[in-house]
Amino acid sequence: MSALQVLIGLGYVTLVTGVGIALWSGLRDMPRLSRVADVAAWTAAIILVLGVLLAWGSELPALDWLVPFIGEPEIEGPGLSLVLMAALAIPVGGRRRKPHWGRALLYVPALLLAAAAMTWLLGPNGGTANSESITPLRFSLAVCAGLGARTWGQALQEMAAGTQKATWSGRLPYSLLTLVVGCAALVSLWQRGMVWTGVDPVVRGGIAAAWLAWTADWLARNADPRLRGTLTTVAVLLLILVAARGG
Repeated sequence: MSALQVLIGLGYVTLVTGVGIALWSGLRDMPRLSRVADVAAWTAAIILVLGVLLAWGSELPALDWLVPFIGEPEIEGPGLSLVLMAALAIPVGGRRRKPHWGRALLYVPALLLAAAAMTWLLGPNGGTANSESITPLRFSLAVCAGLGARTWGQALQEMAAGTQKATWSGRLPYSLLTLVVGCAALVSLWQRGMVWTGVDPVVRGGIAAAWLAWTADWLARNADPRLRGTLTTVAVLLLILVAARGG
């Protein structure tokens, strides 16, 4: 096991600790303990982002001095995409509310993504270096999916709390996804004379489906929270699958 995998594993353990503390503080109505969960969330996010930067930054001169300490990164693109999504999905900051057990649901998407990343990294293909799988489109989609996963956690929390009016907002990931799709289409049109050429048909279909689901979610912002939660879940899961597959 490489030092990089140990670092990412440490981030996963820290995140699990934060989930446990958040759940306990909600069940026991302990507001001060919820602050400890916030600290654990920040720590896990920093560790995971650092792991991604060390792996993806192996070609950066500024990080060359770290190679003797961590070794050459040997992690394939999909695993790193999952780690980046998990880091961005961790709920950090935001408005503080009264402790509730449903607050632990904020961490569920990040926890699932981190678990998937650890499974991939410890699997038979996790130690295979493949720099070609790290593309600008995959990185952009991973950012959109990570921010979208944080929105998904907010949706889960609101539904668990029984909120009648959905208050979560997916404007940022939706806007970024629209920007990424539009830029990728324009670049393809400029270089090849056609829109979305050279991209896996499954990836194209997944991006289109995720964008349509998020558009429906935005248009239905005054609808029942369960309907919005379903649309958010569909959009985020599609985007996660597409980001892990790559473009």
